[in-house]
Amino acid sequence: MGAPIVNDCISIALVIVQSLPDANIRRTPILSHGRIERAMNAAQQDRSAPVNAPFYALEYSETIQSLPAKAIILAGSNWAKTARSLLLESIDEISVENLMTAQLLYDYALRMADFTQAFMLSALMARMTQALQINLEYTTDMLGQLGDGALSITARESRRRLMWSCYITDALCGSGVDQLTLIDDKDIKIQLPCDEQSFLHERPCITRMLNGSPLPFIPAELIVPNSSNNISMTAYFIQHVETRKRVLKYIKHLDKASLPWIPDSEFARFDNELKAWQTSLPADLQFTPSVIYVRKESNQLGALTLLHCAYHQTMCDLYRIGAPALYKLRSAFYFPPEQIQFLRHLQWSLFKAARSLAAVIAEAGRHGPGMVADTWLPSITYDSNRIMLYYLTIIFDPTDQSTKDLVLNTVPYLQSNVQALKMMSATNAVAEGMYHAAESMLEKLGVASNNISPQPHVVLDDPYLAVFGPGGSSAPGTPPQTAPDYVLNPLSIFRMARNDIPERHAPENTRATPSAVGGMASTAGLSLSPEISNQRDSSNDQVLTFGQALDTFFTPNLTWDWQPMETAVGSGMDSEGLLPWVDSSYTNDLAFIPPVSTTEQNADQY
Repeated sequence: MGAPIVNDCISIALVIVQSLPDANIRRTPILSHGRIERAMNAAQQDRSAPVNAPFYALEYSETIQSLPAKAIILAGSNWAKTARSLLLESIDEISVENLMTAQLLYDYALRMADFTQAFMLSALMARMTQALQINLEYTTDMLGQLGDGALSITARESRRRLMWSCYITDALCGSGVDQLTLIDDKDIKIQLPCDEQSFLHERPCITRMLNGSPLPFIPAELIVPNSSNNISMTAYFIQHVETRKRVLKYIKHLDKASLPWIPDSEFARFDNELKAWQTSLPADLQFTPSVIYVRKESNQLGALTLLHCAYHQTMCDLYRIGAPALYKLRSAFYFPPEQIQFLRHLQWSLFKAARSLAAVIAEAGRHGPGMVADTWLPSITYDSNRIMLYYLTIIFDPTDQSTKDLVLNTVPYLQSNVQALKMMSATNAVAEGMYHAAESMLEKLGVASNNISPQPHVVLDDPYLAVFGPGGSSAPGTPPQTAPDYVLNPLSIFRMARNDIPERHAPENTRATPSAVGGMASTAGLSLSPEISNQRDSSNDQVLTFGQALDTFFTPNLTWDWQPMETAVGSGMDSEGLLPWVDSSYTNDLAFIPPVSTTEQNADQY
């Protein structure tokens, strides 16, 4: 592969470093400090390079004059066409630089909503990692003590990070489906990325593998007792992605799973594991005002946002077993009358996770569109609104007076998600359609007024997927042939890619076939379970508060206007928020915490 494509790779990654902080957790780890420095010098000499155009357009739009979202995202788009042509023409030349190119083209394809191209590039990347064998350590001399002229410490760490970036891509494309996953966890025998300071200063560092153990060939005297201090934010994200893969696989095989209310069930284990992961996050990775300030100053606020959004989204995916009608689960659990309280706990936890997502995205978006520019965030944001609306229109009757406080407290979150999707359309083409669909849902439900009308079909009949026709969503029932289409979220990369393939085979759909396997029952289309119907009538049992620190970032305004609270961190906005050095504990008094009912306290005991 010639030099131009390599130079483009470095320039693209540099721009992402400077303008899109979200890339720190998924893209930029592939570059060493020296290469970034050289690229920075080159970029300063040619600010008009087409590859830089979208990000300079975004900066111009934010600071000088507002530009249409389409004008920003399409600016200087010819580089991708050229890079893709060069890559495919030299597909037999496998190199680290070409793999970097494929990764960056994959990211660009997602931004342009070209899901078919992204899907194919993810496969190419997986094969290139196998050919390069960067899933293995380059040498057993982890500290570079032999001085044998091999790759430098920084170059080795860069290759590790490139491998982990490809792993994340493969995991997000596979969505827990074995057929679509090309990189197996057990085949990755390299350590997790080291902390950024060690990487920046080119210091050798020993961390641990994905399974938590050190590399088997490292001498015992070199193993650090607490290697968690040596890993980066990206490493925590990788650990979560590994758990997420298993959670999604569990959701797709509920017919083989234990009943979720059993203490040692798969659900209980995943629930505990996810909460333990969140608890394990060090103080400098928590989503607090002081950390937000520091991460913004170091161009890592987008990465921090993605880290916490990924956690809350996975919690939504885990707790979706309590909302089979919303997700159209094919093998839904049957909850007997004695487990009604557990079902309510699942539904409330699902709602809490969706609202927490909205709080994180709202606070990050307040610092600019670059903080919510990751390609995963539009679908996460859109899904968050559907979950909250499902809870308000189906689990409860929104016209009931006793539900009024819950509705009033949730509407600002719904509106903030819509505004966030509009903001994301400058960096993600798919966000515009989701923005219009989310706005349409709120309009049809009357969210702009003082009440929400009970129209379940508005939420269940997804307006965004409706544009794809019958193929946009899978029909209920048991298909005669199994395919990933039947178990994947309609917004997944594979499902969206399939919508663009005219000659695709579509397994025949059949009418719903009731079945029971090990205490399971299939979900019949959009019908609601008796437990859900009964719960809608139990207006005295609804829960009204989170009691979570995330409410600090989003105080609902009871006048129905979306006005997120101005918090402490240097946002570059003219506001009288808390000063950066004020301790985050002082913000607790600013959070809106309604009274907690006895029933809610019981529900949160699970």
